[in-house]
Amino acid sequence: MTESKNPASGKLAEIFAKMNINALPAMSSHVQELISLVHSSRSTSYDLSRVILKDYSLTNKVLQVVNSAYYSLGQPVSSISKAVTILGFDAVRDLATGIAIFENFIKAGVEKEGISKLMTRSFLSALQCRDLVNEKKLNVLPEEAFICGLLHNLGKIITFIYMPDIYKKIESSLAKGIPEETATRELLENLTFADLGQEIAKFWNLSHKIVISMDIHPAKPKNSYDSEGYLQNLADFSNRFVDMVCNEEDTSELLGRYGEIIAINQEQALALLHKGVEASQDISDSIRYGLSKLKIHSKLEKAARFEPIPPGQEEMRADGTKQGWQEVEELGELPSTDKSINQFIMEMTETLMGPFQLNEFYANLLEAIYRGIGFDRVILCVLSIQATRTVLTGRFGLGDIDAADISNFEQPMSNADQAIPRAMKLCKDIAIEADTTRAFPDNIHYLVKDRTVYLFPIVVNNKAIALLYMDRKTGRPKLNKNSIKALSLFRDFAAMAIKKSSRKG
Repeated sequence: MTESKNPASGKLAEIFAKMNINALPAMSSHVQELISLVHSSRSTSYDLSRVILKDYSLTNKVLQVVNSAYYSLGQPVSSISKAVTILGFDAVRDLATGIAIFENFIKAGVEKEGISKLMTRSFLSALQCRDLVNEKKLNVLPEEAFICGLLHNLGKIITFIYMPDIYKKIESSLAKGIPEETATRELLENLTFADLGQEIAKFWNLSHKIVISMDIHPAKPKNSYDSEGYLQNLADFSNRFVDMVCNEEDTSELLGRYGEIIAINQEQALALLHKGVEASQDISDSIRYGLSKLKIHSKLEKAARFEPIPPGQEEMRADGTKQGWQEVEELGELPSTDKSINQFIMEMTETLMGPFQLNEFYANLLEAIYRGIGFDRVILCVLSIQATRTVLTGRFGLGDIDAADISNFEQPMSNADQAIPRAMKLCKDIAIEADTTRAFPDNIHYLVKDRTVYLFPIVVNNKAIALLYMDRKTGRPKLNKNSIKALSLFRDFAAMAIKKSSRKG
């Protein structure tokens, strides 16, 4: 997470003062982008792919999960764009958002086991929220249920990270049988974890639904159409249920309270939790570590049997045989799931042989160039013929670039001495050394500074109608012959896709 440059205001500033802390870090822009996609009906598979691909580690983790036994797709999926096509926008968005938030908190520099346990519980709760919506056909968007369940205990997580001494005192009070709400009010200046979480969620500009879903005493939904009421109840139930199972507590009172609202019993809730545990095994090293430290499998068995497990036998089955699960010690990064250029070529060839949407093809094309060959930025630009001039404008992009940079990427075709008009006019591929003077217009100097730039026009019927702009930071190796050959082939694929799409029209 990056440090917030703006001081907190209002109630949160009062909380900071009372807790003797200066400020909290801002939620990373990457996580905020993913959350904004959750709440945007206008989001596209391209938008989602672009945001995920900004983070190399997140890209690999998402692809690792998609190719895990949980999804059983029967075919390797090696690009984010294809994952979205096969699994759907919502599934990949939920997965990426959960992993990104989880990893952000894990990297906060706190005691690993404790934060891993907390975040793993939240992740299991989020999966249960989403699965309950689908199974019970509730009037709630599954992706909203997921994110609200995931962040329900935000205040508790923040307290653990930034006020560890207070958190330990609260845990000590809970061990003595003091209710959590009483303990937190006593030690957090009359605040609950929910109060703290809600103020921080507002500080991070999270959605209203996320904020209200942190309530710990939600009212019953007014009717079957009360989606916010169901979100509140789902988030509270799922997080409490997961906590109780992990703490080996009796869940009968909780199910008595929520069983009618959500139409769920102990057996169904445990089955969904077990499903979430199995799904979580392949998410990331951090979650596997958290699952092992929670000893979740033995806790599930105990909850299902309704009988105590003898001390020291938590890892044994009822028949005395070993559970078969072992704790996962701290692991290094998993091997990269990047595929070869040839795999990208095969995938795009298959795409061109069947029906496709041109924008989705562009998303696959940019990912193939960005990851397959390796650039810091890739922008697809198209010609725009206006009343008084012809300009080349950015349309799609990946890498170290945001949406504003893409939309502001504009090059008039009138100045034939500059690199882009020359490449388009001559239909020639051009490489420009870093900081070559007068090669680009002033409006994009900030983008090309300290970059080696590659320009590959997309030619249809002997006329350049679009351009692939690619760059690498100074110091990175130049393209070799094989990379140039592959890049030329990807450019030709783009021309073929445009031709095929125009014939359909």
